[in-house]
Amino acid sequence: MNEFNIRINEKVIEVKIVDDLFVEVNNIKYAYSLILLEKEKYLLRIGTKFFEISYTNPANNDYNIQINNHSVSAIIRTSLEEKAYQLLSQSQSLENHKTIVKSPMPGLVLKINRSIGDKVSKGETVLILEAMKMENEIKSPVDGILFELNIEQGKAIEKNKILFSIK
Repeated sequence: MNEFNIRINEKVIEVKIVDDLFVEVNNIKYAYSLILLEKEKYLLRIGTKFFEISYTNPANNDYNIQINNHSVSAIIRTSLEEKAYQLLSQSQSLENHKTIVKSPMPGLVLKINRSIGDKVSKGETVLILEAMKMENEIKSPVDGILFELNIEQGKAIEKNKILFSIK
């Protein structure tokens, strides 16, 4: 079974070609036929409806499709390509995600070990906070770049104050 995803204006249509007689569109089964009229021009029958379809310049799965003389831009991918696209989109949005670190207790900022723009690793000490005469290492919870630093060395802070953020 051939499975495709057709993306039109961020709307995804799932198409499964079951066999030579049937196709599923968004899990609804239809009888169909596809007849080649000339190069890149077809007559498509879905159920009792007929559509004249042509396409031009497929580049990077991006098609300009004419359906009964109406132009539509569509991205056509296999199901596997669509899953890969979604995973990449999610990872890119995670890359833009900002992790905020707040003070777990009131205290005095003794030392700031990193500067804005520095690369930090998960578990790396970003600053030292003194509370009740004890030095507490405040570590990065993720790998990333120190994006914001909302404190100053030698200044007192309250509990839940935003200390820094990492992107």
